[in-house]
Amino acid sequence: MSKLGSLIWETMIAIGDEEKEACIHCGTVWYRIHHRDGVCHRCQAQGLPSRTQLAKNNRLIRWLLTLGSIFLILAGYAIYTLVTT
Repeated sequence: MSKLGSLIWETMIAIGDEEKEACIHCGTVWYRIHHRDGVCHRCQAQGLPSRTQLAKNNRLIRWLLTLGSIFLILAGYAIYTLVTT
């Protein structure tokens, strides 16, 4: 096999060994190099959030829910003490 043929063969093997990943929005499966933080090019062009941005949003929502729960507990306790006294 020629040197060029062996380089082509090695490149094909390397491409085949590359891991594939599915887009978190549309589910298209492609080589990981074509995805940025779990989002394919088409979904990036549409402005859909990446995996990191979704995680930040999830943390913010959990924090707000926790804060709201604490507020409801304190408000319930305040109403309970007003009613029972």
